[in-house]
Amino acid sequence: MEWCEKIYEEWRSEEGLRRLERAAAVLILLVLAVIGIEDESSGIPELTDGYPVVIGAGAAGSALSGSGAALSDIAPAAIHGADEILCKDIKTTFESISGEVSVKPEKALKAEAGTGEIPTVTPVPEEPKPSVPVISIPETAVPVLPEDETTPAFPVEEFPEENLPEESVPENSTSIINGFLVDSSGMLCGIADPAVISDGYLVLPAEGCTGISVSAFADASALITEIYIPANITRIEEGAFACLSCLEWLEAEGSDACFTEDGVLFSENGTCILGFPSARTGSYKVPQRVTRFAADAFAAAQIETLDAVGCSLSDTGNLPSSIRLLLSEDLAG
Repeated sequence: MEWCEKIYEEWRSEEGLRRLERAAAVLILLVLAVIGIEDESSGIPELTDGYPVVIGAGAAGSALSGSGAALSDIAPAAIHGADEILCKDIKTTFESISGEVSVKPEKALKAEAGTGEIPTVTPVPEEPKPSVPVISIPETAVPVLPEDETTPAFPVEEFPEENLPEESVPENSTSIINGFLVDSSGMLCGIADPAVISDGYLVLPAEGCTGISVSAFADASALITEIYIPANITRIEEGAFACLSCLEWLEAEGSDACFTEDGVLFSENGTCILGFPSARTGSYKVPQRVTRFAADAFAAAQIETLDAVGCSLSDTGNLPSSIRLLLSEDLAG
């Protein structure tokens, strides 16, 4: 029924416009008759929308001449009918414009609609607005803080004392002890402060150090001529003094692990030459108890001859070819 209502409203709007046009035409006709505009040739033209009014030439002339008889030439019935139409059209037009709805009888509504039935206007139901879902949070989901605390308490994982993880120290970590670099295993691996060398004489730390690693003195090889080794140092790797080209003397406090004789460092109860002063020249008489040379023990040695006659050498290490080695077999030959 919505389309019926739209057609009915459009029909009423067009009817109101037509009534307004008719009223305006009648009003113009009356004004022309009163004022008496002269129009000798054609008279007053025919008005639109089915209201033709023709005034004769005599009547028009009388009206234009200003005589009072001109008005009497117009039929009183026509004027009266025009007044009624004008009043009716003006009233209907103002009712349409002001938006007021006039209540008409049932017969009149049937006549205007052109059908035998009164048009029924069915109101269009408003579409319901979509409702926004409201999310409700249960009270159990909101954490409640204790009265005497401002932050929620979280459980703290406790470890038994016997299962506590031990603090691990990185293998390559070093520390400085009395000007020397010492790694986590207690091996001396470098010199942190060159001031520990006094006129070429180097005293190794008596505490916090248990051994000497390979190439521990590489950063100060040209400055060291003598080294003193305290008794706490019991682990000396082979080749620890290989880079010391200016070394003239080695002195050890003495222990079961190593000791020195005539500036030469021995280990394994004196059967192994572990360190040899590189700056020494000439020849050196090897003790008869010696059975082997440690690797790189003579790497930078400047000595010309090693007299090992009477020794039972099982390993000469990597003895440089520039050093002559005398053995018992050489004398027999």
